[in-house]
Amino acid sequence: MIEKVAAVIREERKEPENVVDAFTKFLTLEPGDLVAVNNTNHGLFGIGIITSGYKFELVKHDTGADNKDEFYSHYKEVEWKYTNYVKTADIVSPGETAWVPYGTVGRLDAQVPPYILRLIGEKVIPAKISYVTPEYLRAVINRIQSIRNETSHVERAHESLVEDFFCSLGYKKDTEIKYRQGRMDISIWYEDKPQLVVEVKRDWNLDLEKDTKAVQEAYNYAASHGIRYVVLTNGDYFALFDRLKGLSYSSNCIAEFSLTSLEEDDLPSIDRLKRENFLKPNMEELFRYLSECFRNK
Repeated sequence: MIEKVAAVIREERKEPENVVDAFTKFLTLEPGDLVAVNNTNHGLFGIGIITSGYKFELVKHDTGADNKDEFYSHYKEVEWKYTNYVKTADIVSPGETAWVPYGTVGRLDAQVPPYILRLIGEKVIPAKISYVTPEYLRAVINRIQSIRNETSHVERAHESLVEDFFCSLGYKKDTEIKYRQGRMDISIWYEDKPQLVVEVKRDWNLDLEKDTKAVQEAYNYAASHGIRYVVLTNGDYFALFDRLKGLSYSSNCIAEFSLTSLEEDDLPSIDRLKRENFLKPNMEELFRYLSECFRNK
């Protein structure tokens, strides 16, 4: 059924692939599955249990868009178990992976995340987290752990970690990894043009919600120099932003990871940053991002 519906969407509606992906995920959900409504990466609005199969009723739900003629007609009934708004920082514990902060339908998890179980009063059985250490990042990760153990260190140490990280991804010192270009700590260059700006902080507890000023500083420089990508980091934690995706900081954020606690799901984000991948234009991704911006206006 999913394949037939997806084919109709592609051929008859001429919808972009991300719409097909969202509808495919929607059809995959079954009675008994838990669903959560998020506010990008800032918090949750509610948690419920699906109680029915697929249903259709023309103009069933208002989409909330400015265009009052837009409605959702495809739906599944839900029994809501939790309906209070709660912030991400108040429910997601260290070491847990929060929801994807973008997309019509986010990530589908085979196991219910522990923060969801806690909110609905279910017992949480601690899971052993298995971290991965790619060989090409081993030296960087060992150095991060060494600097963390020091009683005092300067911000330059964090900048040096960032340089080591980008060197491990194939970038060249001095010619492609540059310090103090304008007001930016570090920037990545290619063919004499800056491609990515990096704002480096020494706080090991760097957090997007409380450090928005740091993101804004990087954005201001990126905007004035026509740079698409922005990174906020302390040398261990990295947040990657694509200014062409979405209309806000939260929707621009396309990846978050910590080198000292990498999971398998983080590796594609790091592969994306490797020199041989990052410097290749991805026109399909660009057009998808632009279509999302127009749709959300």
